[in-house]
Amino acid sequence: MRTRVSFPLALLALVFAALPLRPVWAISYCVGTIADLKAKLAEASTNGFSDEIKVRSGFYQPTGAQCDALACFEVHVTDGEMLRISGGWDATCQAQSTHPQDTIFDGSNNYRLFFVEWQHANIDSATISGFRNIELRNGLGTFGSSNGGCAYFSNNSGDLMLDRNVFTGCAVYNGYGGAFAASALQLYVRNNLIVNNVARFGAGAYLDVTRSTLVASKSSYVTNNTVADNLSTLGSDGTGGLQLLSSTASVSQVYLSNNILYGNDAGTNRVDLDIGTARIYSANNIQGTQRGIAGPGSTGAANLSLDPRFAGDNNYALAPESRARDRGKDSPPGGAPSLDLSGGARVFGSHIDIGAYEAHDDVIFAGDFQ
Repeated sequence: MRTRVSFPLALLALVFAALPLRPVWAISYCVGTIADLKAKLAEASTNGFSDEIKVRSGFYQPTGAQCDALACFEVHVTDGEMLRISGGWDATCQAQSTHPQDTIFDGSNNYRLFFVEWQHANIDSATISGFRNIELRNGLGTFGSSNGGCAYFSNNSGDLMLDRNVFTGCAVYNGYGGAFAASALQLYVRNNLIVNNVARFGAGAYLDVTRSTLVASKSSYVTNNTVADNLSTLGSDGTGGLQLLSSTASVSQVYLSNNILYGNDAGTNRVDLDIGTARIYSANNIQGTQRGIAGPGSTGAANLSLDPRFAGDNNYALAPESRARDRGKDSPPGGAPSLDLSGGARVFGSHIDIGAYEAHDDVIFAGDFQ
């Protein structure tokens, strides 16, 4: 006997078949205490869903008793799903501030703050895990892994975005990545302020881009960051600013666009950028000293070597006379961010500005993060 399906039911079946098995971000958590954040991170790591953890605005300073083995907030994502952590949320997590300084985590110069590791291939390849709109300060990388003073991020089977964060006062005296160390299959680092951190190598930040450059369809993008006044404890053999780790067998590039890499101290050699042997694209950056040998296929143009002229007094916004204004690439590889670190719109002048802050003369003091 032939079964007859009415048109409306058949159409409904097709609609349901076309729907994804789960929404892109299936679970959203709203947290406002250290204990609650730790509990939700643990739950998110194994629940089999893509998770977003929204942290309410506030000041979070964990004690030693609240910290885990590798950091105060340690999570190993074993379900192969996405995880995003963002700050600046109101009490109901319905509205978000655009200022990372509204959500501060302080390591008291004793503890690394975050250790986030994704341990399996990502199931949902259409989304990107991330860490966004948060200030990390005064972290100390002394736990187990020697990399990352305030944070360590590892997503070698998926993509990761670090966007609109402040890292300051972080240290890992005998390791890599004063502010943070990060690796991913495809890494986006944009609109971050990375200042006054300490490490032997990559006192600003340490980016392991080995996996992304070995896959032809993947690349890593470092865009519109300000990396300044960081210090290498190794002296002239260290790296005061940004350090890249890559493979000599790279088949894709690391794209560096619209960054300020300036005033980072490595003893007698002021090394602001160490590219190692990375295959890089570098354009429209303001940078001091560069070390390393660019790999085959590297390209670049229009970099500047000059004082970016910050506003001063621990304020890394651009002064009125700064030559970083209107000197960036409006459509850099990997895309330009729509907002700057202070929440102002990009582009404000004739072209996008270089660094984490877009110059809006009426809010020039927004860069003072103290």
